[in-house]
Amino acid sequence: MKNEITEKAKNILKKHGIQPSVQRIKILEYLLINRTHPSADEIYRSLSAELPTLSKTTVYNTIETLVEKGIIKPLNIDSRELRVDAIIEPHAHFRCMECGKIYDVEIEMPDYINKKVGDGHLVKAQDLYLEGICNSCLKKSERK
Repeated sequence: MKNEITEKAKNILKKHGIQPSVQRIKILEYLLINRTHPSADEIYRSLSAELPTLSKTTVYNTIETLVEKGIIKPLNIDSRELRVDAIIEPHAHFRCMECGKIYDVEIEMPDYINKKVGDGHLVKAQDLYLEGICNSCLKKSERK
């Protein structure tokens, strides 16, 4: 399984004209495996033991490149830090106001891409962010 993910990461990078360095492969692998909407710091902390030469700058630069090429998507759901998502198809996100976790949410999303809204504004991107209390935190508060 790990080799399949490594090959997938290499192929994605090559397909988008990005040199598949060890660091880039590992960062993209991490994003493909961990669907937790991580921040750059979380990626760095998770990979630094395995890649002692990895720097935060490399993580930030790689994220920037992957976003520019449309491989991953930035999430602006948390005002404190940028998070990223390897699922680039339109879908909703839910952020728990208690624990801060971000979840993918399966709900019907209207498609406004390349459609005009309001006074003729052309939509080029859309995101749906929901906030509330996640199921885990609700259960914890019910036990108190």
